[in-house]
Amino acid sequence: MVESRILLVDDDPDVLELTAELLGLGGYIAVPVSAAAEALALLAAGERFAAMVTDQSMPGMSGEELVQRARAMCPDLPCMLISGYGAALETTIEVKMLRKPFRANVLNAALRELIGA
Repeated sequence: MVESRILLVDDDPDVLELTAELLGLGGYIAVPVSAAAEALALLAAGERFAAMVTDQSMPGMSGEELVQRARAMCPDLPCMLISGYGAALETTIEVKMLRKPFRANVLNAALRELIGA
């Protein structure tokens, strides 16, 4: 069901797994991918998501760049950047941001606010 599917992007497999579990606690279905290119391929293939949650600091493509490219394909896709580095949360685009580490209730509340659910 699109309403609860979240595209989750993080290059750290442990963080990816943990964040997917936290999203599950909020009733979301995480679709985890470990690279921005994988996320863009899913969007290009027509996959639909309620939102995208992406790490800001990743090799090859930053989360900010991923959000810009994703929005070019899916202008209405709500996006959230997450980062363990305070400076990495400074961005030139308008996007919801959350600092790692976070608890399930904080992540899921931010996501509900982002999606408007």
